[in-house]
Amino acid sequence: MSLTSTVRSAGVAGAVLALTLGGLGTAGPAQAAPAPGAAAGKIALGQYQSTNAEVRKRIYEGDAKGGDSERNNCNFYTGFWTAKANYRWDGTSASRRGTINNTQACGTSKGYMYIKVDGAWTKKWTSVKWTSRAWCADFAKYAWYWGKAKITGLNAAADSFRAYGRANGTWHTKAQVRAGVYKPRAGDVVAYDNNGDGRADHVGVVTSYNSSRKVYHSVEGNTSLERLTYKKTQSATAGRVLGFTTPKAR
Repeated sequence: MSLTSTVRSAGVAGAVLALTLGGLGTAGPAQAAPAPGAAAGKIALGQYQSTNAEVRKRIYEGDAKGGDSERNNCNFYTGFWTAKANYRWDGTSASRRGTINNTQACGTSKGYMYIKVDGAWTKKWTSVKWTSRAWCADFAKYAWYWGKAKITGLNAAADSFRAYGRANGTWHTKAQVRAGVYKPRAGDVVAYDNNGDGRADHVGVVTSYNSSRKVYHSVEGNTSLERLTYKKTQSATAGRVLGFTTPKAR
């Protein structure tokens, strides 16, 4: 099915798209499309660094008013994947009420989705209703999707990224990183095992890697701060790191 990618401004300048999707999409000479990993890394960092008011709201959980007082798992990224109007609806649903003993309704903010407009799938800056569930994987999948990576097999579970890597031959263990056999790169998803059962229970998107020091920077959703967080100088061989999954091109 082909998509009609007509972006209707509705008062939204082209700069908003660049900010929303991590600095991609700015006008200029035709160039080769970046590798999905590099693009996904830019998307992830752009979500954190954007100065657009609507995108800034995504950093925090809650009612989409831009603050972090409501730590209840309500978030934009899950709302994106659970929106039935979205061409990329993941087939699941999530509560419009916050979790963690918080009954307040989740908020609504704006973002780009492919939706039906006059019978055609069109990229549109539109309202996205936030929904509530653990969302680190929803954020990482969002960065990969807009980075034009293959997302088949991914879901809201952090461990789906480890399974994806093993299925696609792009899973790299911490031992391989320690031995220098593999060097993580921007756009990789780092998988963590916090409870020692050998499965990923948290993920983040790598934005840069220092091979001499074996440390990386990442952007991660639903962290211990219950928000989108930019983490610096993390050891790629730390105890809770399971490994790294590289995205495949679509």
